Amino acid sequence: MSALQNQVVQSLDGLSDDTLEFILDMIQRFVKPAENQSAGTVIPKKGRKLGILKGQTLIADGYDLDKCNDEIAEMFGVDK
Repeated sequence: MSALQNQVVQSLDGLSDDTLEFILDMIQRFVKPAENQSAGTVIPKKGRKLGILKGQTLIADGYDLDKCNDEIAEMFGVDK
């Protein structure tokens, strides 16, 4: 491994998994896009929630989100 590669590896040591996932995603998107396409490599995308919503469910099971659309439209003066 070259000195520069060693320096990159050392700079990654101790970073959180979220940060490492972000860096890897950036490398795969911007640094190696042609290489990934030419090799036919499919990079699996892992869905994840961002920020304060991580791991939270915001809507109760069985709740109809569209139930109040008419009432909300009326509150904001939206014509139907």
